[in-house]
Amino acid sequence: MKKTLLLALFASISLYSEACGCGSFPHHESIPNKNYADWGKLKLVENQLSDKNGEPVQLKGWSTQSLHSDDVQGCLGETQWELMKKYGANVVRLAMYIDEKDSYLSDSTRFKELVKQSIKETAALDMYCIVDWHISEWQSPERTGDPNDYLKESMSFFEEISKYCADNGFDHVLYEICNEPTCGWTNVKRYAEEVIPVITTNQPDAIIIVGTDQWCQKIIDPVFDPISSTYKKNVMYSFHYYACSHRHLLGDFRVAQKNIPVFVSEWSAVKFNGEGPFCIQNSDELIASCDKGSVAPQLVSWCVWGWGKSDDASSFFNGSCDSDHISDYLSIDSKREYGWYVLDLMGYRNDPYCDDYWPTPNSIPSTNSSLWRWDEYDTGGQYIAFHDANSSAWKMDENGFVVGYRNDGEEVDVYSLANEMQFINEKCPWSTVENGKVVAFDSTISTKWKDANGNPTYRSLNAGRMYSGPDGSARPDEGVDLKDANLRGTNYKGEKYTSLYLVEDGEWIKYPVDVEKPGYYKIKGLISSEYKAANKNGEISIISEHGNHLRSTSALKDNDVITTFGFHKTTVCADDSIDVSDIRNCWSEADAISGDHKTVLAAFPKAGTQNITIRFSGDASGVGPLIFEWYGDLDPNDPITGIDNVKSDALSFTIIPNPTSGEFSITLAENIEATVEVVNMAGQIVVAQKIEGSVAINRVLPSGVYTVVVESNGAVSTQKLVVK
Repeated sequence: MKKTLLLALFASISLYSEACGCGSFPHHESIPNKNYADWGKLKLVENQLSDKNGEPVQLKGWSTQSLHSDDVQGCLGETQWELMKKYGANVVRLAMYIDEKDSYLSDSTRFKELVKQSIKETAALDMYCIVDWHISEWQSPERTGDPNDYLKESMSFFEEISKYCADNGFDHVLYEICNEPTCGWTNVKRYAEEVIPVITTNQPDAIIIVGTDQWCQKIIDPVFDPISSTYKKNVMYSFHYYACSHRHLLGDFRVAQKNIPVFVSEWSAVKFNGEGPFCIQNSDELIASCDKGSVAPQLVSWCVWGWGKSDDASSFFNGSCDSDHISDYLSIDSKREYGWYVLDLMGYRNDPYCDDYWPTPNSIPSTNSSLWRWDEYDTGGQYIAFHDANSSAWKMDENGFVVGYRNDGEEVDVYSLANEMQFINEKCPWSTVENGKVVAFDSTISTKWKDANGNPTYRSLNAGRMYSGPDGSARPDEGVDLKDANLRGTNYKGEKYTSLYLVEDGEWIKYPVDVEKPGYYKIKGLISSEYKAANKNGEISIISEHGNHLRSTSALKDNDVITTFGFHKTTVCADDSIDVSDIRNCWSEADAISGDHKTVLAAFPKAGTQNITIRFSGDASGVGPLIFEWYGDLDPNDPITGIDNVKSDALSFTIIPNPTSGEFSITLAENIEATVEVVNMAGQIVVAQKIEGSVAINRVLPSGVYTVVVESNGAVSTQKLVVK
């Protein structure tokens, strides 16, 4: 079995093969299937969902299809919850649609009684229960995706249900107060801070799951703008994932895990519309990212969609909800049945496949070469983490300059226009941004989604950031966007790597790397014909707290001979059957270059896990996985070996006061020289000055959230600043 850097491809392995001989999952913290009888009332310990004793827990179960739907009738009730439990589930998610025909608003009394009965039944089975308030913007143009439209109804519902739970001692219930909004995080947050106290009045320690913007795909938003700290012990944030459509969102998901409590309250192994194909590899990635280990800083609970008997690929049953009708929908490559695949994840039976396929991200071995995973990033941006200069739908100040995002969803990012959006058919005003000014939409931009008059026919997804389908921007809220790289013509064809896509001067990404041996490593890479060739000496640099990592073979101990690298433009496809004009499919392997230097080395001062920053000084679009090959031992006079002279906290700093309404001070942990920049949400530098030790800044800034960036000798640290 050939292993890639990420996931093994199982196509050649029989379903019942016992010949793997694989070891245990090397980075997986196995949590045995337990339930309420073992764990009791759940609580948050920092970001981790935990049991009554403060130990990490992982809820696993199914989300029902909508409680009002014909597809779930006969699939509800105590015998069905018993079947779930038999299959390994410890949680039931009750997906209650609100405003569809015959759903909650048509008969609120009936549905409240159904929810109460289900709460009682799950309590008797020692299972946890999630009560989901399920809005459905995508069902028709009349629906806005804004939970505030039904704020009073929501508050009434959750007040009654939480009181019922409190009166009956039911503390096994979690409340999901907003499923898949599409109205902008500011509006979602405003709604949540109205509804949460209704619940906590009755159950002060209740766990409350808040849906995130864009169908619960924008898990990054609450990282920088969380719900009020008053409810820190209550609030988790929902992430939804459909494996064939949303693989690129896993980077955002992993970043969020490091910062906020996350719950994957809905996911499936198929496309976001419930149709096939069945994508095993992308599903395995999600589960590996939920299971606590070196790639997952938080053990994340999840519910798979959906417990029902509809005829789409995401349904766990076909025809009726019983053990004789488990979905036999097949994956294309390995011929695995969807139903049994989900049961394996639940722990219902042992998975016959080798499961030791998740390596330490971006390992750099000294005995062979290893391909770089661009999507295994830690954080990144354009001197402001999670901000993309290509996004639009902006707020402007009185001078017409961009100061933040709009939330009305009526603008569009021109880079998203060619991507698929099937559900919205209204005409909208269009615009984009040039040099901080909002300008008219260019009607000549090509998109297949047009109305009878030739105009685009869908609104942007909250300020033009694309979150739908495999062709959307891979990391649309980062300064550097990625996309899938098929690597045709190489030995890595079809192995789910990514390449750089939208890259601009000044952008950067931080990565953890695991270096097997200190020394020099030759840099190579896989590039496509999309790459425009190196600018001057190149457009990619590698730095860390130890300074510049790039070296020339002719001057190993000098850290200023090579500071950037690039590649020659590809003019010949490695696969002779591919036309070089097909730039996305024309890949070849190349050595890194820098000016006249035909070989570029990267110096790593120590073995083990360490952090680096990759910066860009130009467009590196079309650069796929990098390759690091062992070259030789470090020169003892190489300045990068002076590790002891560099403290890891050299760029630690404090901001006092924070939040502030005016003057604030920045104080470095060390008395060093540095530059300070304060950047607004539009990416504009509003304050820039030198600092040595500390500095007081007295500048009138508009209310909002800013990023303070401190840089010294190639090392960069950031913190959030809130101005009241």
